Amino acid sequence: MHKVPEALSGARVIDPDQVCDAVAVLSDGDKVAEAATVLDVLGEVNRLSILLALQHAGDLCVSDLAVAVGMSDSAVSHALRLLRAHGMVTAHRHGRLVRYRLADGLPRRLLEVVSAVAVSPGQLHAHGGADTEPAVDRSDSA
Repeated sequence: MHKVPEALSGARVIDPDQVCDAVAVLSDGDKVAEAATVLDVLGEVNRLSILLALQHAGDLCVSDLAVAVGMSDSAVSHALRLLRAHGMVTAHRHGRLVRYRLADGLPRRLLEVVSAVAVSPGQLHAHGGADTEPAVDRSDSA
């Protein structure tokens, strides 16, 4: 039995198996909406830069993030509030210092894909070795 919504039962369907598959993968509307929100948040260059910095450099405080991404402390704080509200980063207090960390889940997985094309490979000091991503030749050879 195909899962064409009842409201569209009279609609012209060319390939009912493919329509059934498409309906099935979209059946959890809440999960699709959650993914769209994550993509929306990732779609702004400053927030994306903050997340990439956290992913590759590890836990950072606001002032260190501000220097790394070229923003003011207040702009980074504002972005981090939004990222925390969407569950994309977590905050950990160490005395008077608050460090931010990239949360696990969909944002981290998407950032791995973005990192493959957007992050320059190189030596990372805090990790004591090369970044986890292998060096990729990004030159356009025609």
